Amino acid sequence: MAPPRRASQSSQGDAPDIAKAIEAMVAAMAQQSAAMMQQHEASMQRQAASLEQQEAVMQQMEAARVAAEDAHRQHMDALRQPEENRAAAPVFGPEPRPVVREWSLEDFLKHHPAKFDGKTSPDAADQWLKDLERIYDAKMCPAENRLALISTS
Repeated sequence: MAPPRRASQSSQGDAPDIAKAIEAMVAAMAQQSAAMMQQHEASMQRQAASLEQQEAVMQQMEAARVAAEDAHRQHMDALRQPEENRAAAPVFGPEPRPVVREWSLEDFLKHHPAKFDGKTSPDAADQWLKDLERIYDAKMCPAENRLALISTS
């Protein structure tokens, strides 16, 4: 019966070592758990910050949308206003035509139009014609007077 006692004595001698090993494992697991909790908290904080940023962007986008709708509404009102004014104005006949000013040769020559001799390149002739048209348009020269004035230059 002596051998069983030895087994119990050796297991009793190992008990403090096993308890220390278990305590070390528990301590390591506690540290690991604490580290995981810190990582989880940091992750949650990043997610919360990201959600706050997203919410701020959404608020800015909503404000921009509202401002764009208001601007669009104002533009549409401004576009409708002339039509409403015209519809509300009393009608006494056709709309008055702009006053056409009589043009004379002296008025035309005040603008010092270039002379055309017919010996220039097609590009120069085209430029000469554009210059004359610019004078006519600026001074609102009627179309029926344009040909007569061209023949004098």
